[in-house]
Amino acid sequence: MRKSLLFLIFFLFAVHVYSVHARGLEVQKKAADYDVLIRLDKHPPIQGDNPVEIEIKDLQGKPVTDAKVLVNYYMPPMPRMAPMNYKTEAPFSKGKYKMTMNIIMAGPWVIRVLITRGGKTSMVKINVDAQ
Repeated sequence: MRKSLLFLIFFLFAVHVYSVHARGLEVQKKAADYDVLIRLDKHPPIQGDNPVEIEIKDLQGKPVTDAKVLVNYYMPPMPRMAPMNYKTEAPFSKGKYKMTMNIIMAGPWVIRVLITRGGKTSMVKINVDAQ
């Protein structure tokens, strides 16, 4: 009986830990004439690859499929550390703009999404803490 109870407690703890890290992050922001939904697979993001999906809609709620989307993610500058600043295009595929961030270090990161369409660039920014 005691072994069963210990197993059950351990199992429930493991499920809880997995579920906390299994959920993704969704952030809805407004960028000029667009509603932008940024979705990360993991929350908090981890060191290594982190898939990102971005959905963009115009003021009428229609999906924007013809924008150039650039994701700039960086760690804020710290004394005596080399800059960590990366830019990656997010191509449009199956209704979303997609890319993968490779976060090289735990800590605070800034994610900027730059949307260029019709010669005009808009930007949204979120902050995350990678683990």
